[in-house]
Amino acid sequence: MAVTLIVFSACKSYLDINTNPNQLSQTNPDFVLSGALVTTVQNTVSFINLYTSQWGGYLAASGGYSPSGDYVRYYNNPATFGNGTWNSIYSNLSNYAYVEKNSSANQNYVAVCEIMKAYGFQQLVDIFGDVPYSQSLTGFSYLYPLYDNQQTVYHKIANKLDSAVLLIKNTGNAPVSATADVMFKGDMTKWAKLANTLHLRLLIRQSEVADNAYIASEIAKISSNGMGFLGAGEDATINPGYQKASGLQNPTWNNYGASYTGTPSDYLRCSAFGVKMLKNLSDPRLDYICLTIGIDDFGKPGVLGSGPYVGIDFGSPAAVATNSNNTSALGPGIVVSPTQNQVFISAAQSMFLQAEAVLRGWMPGDPKALYNAAITESFRILGVASSKPASSYYNGTALWPASDFQSNLQALITQKWIANYGVDCLEAWSDFRRLGIPSVPKSVDPSITSSTPYPARLLYPQSEFNNNPNSVQKAIDANGGDFTVFAPRIFWDPN
Repeated sequence: MAVTLIVFSACKSYLDINTNPNQLSQTNPDFVLSGALVTTVQNTVSFINLYTSQWGGYLAASGGYSPSGDYVRYYNNPATFGNGTWNSIYSNLSNYAYVEKNSSANQNYVAVCEIMKAYGFQQLVDIFGDVPYSQSLTGFSYLYPLYDNQQTVYHKIANKLDSAVLLIKNTGNAPVSATADVMFKGDMTKWAKLANTLHLRLLIRQSEVADNAYIASEIAKISSNGMGFLGAGEDATINPGYQKASGLQNPTWNNYGASYTGTPSDYLRCSAFGVKMLKNLSDPRLDYICLTIGIDDFGKPGVLGSGPYVGIDFGSPAAVATNSNNTSALGPGIVVSPTQNQVFISAAQSMFLQAEAVLRGWMPGDPKALYNAAITESFRILGVASSKPASSYYNGTALWPASDFQSNLQALITQKWIANYGVDCLEAWSDFRRLGIPSVPKSVDPSITSSTPYPARLLYPQSEFNNNPNSVQKAIDANGGDFTVFAPRIFWDPN
């Protein structure tokens, strides 16, 4: 069943993300909040990005490794990564629920927890579809929680985000502790902007099935609170004090860079699709997104543009895939150091969301200006040298099309895909399911044919069939009973 027990953080350090499900004593909410924020990005990097990076077109298994059959054959084994995704998100949502319950005297803590719970529930819906919501996170009140309709969950968490902003605007509340808040260090204005940005992302996700009256009313709510969205230089990043030590490294570095002892992590490499796209656009970010071949000594000078870039076709059998030393790992703009900030939502992603909303006529503004600003933010966060300005790129090979809506949308989502490379892979997979942009190639595994669909969702985890069988079966039946990795599709997916 969906986790309904509160999982308290037993941490004494903000770096300790371990939780003890048997420890039911009172715990300092500040410690729990910091641990929950760290766990949120850890779950994204270690669980969700592992398959969405491959299904979203970013990465592929390097030579010397047998690619996971679950990934390359689009077979979602519910006992493996689906199980990990589900349980890790619900367990951490319980942490936010605990902080909210035990910090009600300061409504800013409640607001932060509502924002982060909305984020977690959107992940669950975007990956699984219908999920327990109204009867989840309630302790022992519902041992077998029913599943809520996924579109209803979207509407409810949108309302929660709007309410969170109103709580933040109440100046009678003290800011969240800067030591507990490992995202914004107690800057509540940025938390309000993050809430609005996540609210906008919920609306953008529904673009192909949108009820125009609903979208208009939600945009009006966002506009009326007057707090705006994450803007230039306002990346939402998490850093509790990452260190080059066992269990304390930044998760992106730990998964794609090297262990604390210096052993390179060389399972996943840049995809042939990604390398080709960046080359075709003469994109200077290629030097920062991917490493040249034969480079695994992260952080050493002289790696930028020092040799050729070679990607791997997703699904290539180990016997025919190029040796990992001759393929490109993620580059120094993404895999920076063991102590780097972990990106949660970048300013670039926020601006691409705004650009699409304006392009669709949902908000006033100039979509081209937002598009250019978003690319600029992507260059900034990757650390692209000033000698390669973003303006030269978006006035050149990435020029905003002076033509029809579809051409503009194609350019916008393609650039958003590049900006999310290796960072927010669920966003890319969701955009692909929603729009088919960019045109990510299928796995080249021999079992995949022209008639094989792309994966549309994950299966519900085996733990639900074991512990909450009646509820999960009702959810499957409510969606037609056809339950595979290809169907039923998420409600916002028009394909």
